[in-house]
Amino acid sequence: MINMKCYSVVLLSINKTKKWIKSAAGVVSVVLFITSIILLAITWSDYGNFSERVATNINNILFGLATNLLGIIVTVSFVQYFIDRQSEKDKHRKENLKIKRYDRIMRVLLERYLMYFKCLTTPIEIRNKNDPLRMLDQFKFEDMCDLYRSSLYICEGLFESSIELFYESEEILRNYMVKMIQNINFKYNEQLKEIIMDFVEKSIEYDVRGAVLRNMTTYCGEKRNSETIMEYIKDTSQDWIGKEQRGKLNSNIMLPYTRLYKLLKIEIELIKGYEEYMNINIR
Repeated sequence: MINMKCYSVVLLSINKTKKWIKSAAGVVSVVLFITSIILLAITWSDYGNFSERVATNINNILFGLATNLLGIIVTVSFVQYFIDRQSEKDKHRKENLKIKRYDRIMRVLLERYLMYFKCLTTPIEIRNKNDPLRMLDQFKFEDMCDLYRSSLYICEGLFESSIELFYESEEILRNYMVKMIQNINFKYNEQLKEIIMDFVEKSIEYDVRGAVLRNMTTYCGEKRNSETIMEYIKDTSQDWIGKEQRGKLNSNIMLPYTRLYKLLKIEIELIKGYEEYMNINIR
């Protein structure tokens, strides 16, 4: 591991050196350095049939030129360093501005996502209660017991279930995040990129919408599966999450819902991470 880190540091230094040599300051510095070496070599050699006094004067002149050229090299290098630093700051600023532009739409999509997230993770009898002590990430598995009930948002119609509206908003948000990753380099905001990529990856990895939505139209006898599942979720004595953790829900009808619960927990933490990063680092 240490050798790999050393190799990475050396490789990074080599790349920076190559980049510097290709710059205008690098070319000038190389030319001046070679010229200085030549002048110093002439100074220290016995070149020419000059008198001692003339030779000494010539040597002093050449030595002075050589040392002055070396001083110019140092000055040019420092100037280039500060130019590069300013250039990096400008690139960082431009990347932040691009992220801000995307964040304007992201805020709208997040607000919509969180609205249906709350519907999905709140029993219908307390959805209209504004409890400031109940944070979105504090829900329990049994709080999802009304996921197939109406969302109560009239703007979406009275017949759309919370789970349908949630999945719709989650997919729109995920697709926008994919677009964001494709169009922004994130050279200076690698942590933000990881948060967004984690959201997309987990959304795909834990995607059980096919099974969850299919149960809205399938029956077991005369009873719709969605009604049975809501009753199961509400029954805290079953400890569905514990059973899933112990590997006892394989091929069980409740497995998609425990995975949905995990996804919700993961996504709300990633959204909190996104908002914290934006508030601290993108101004």
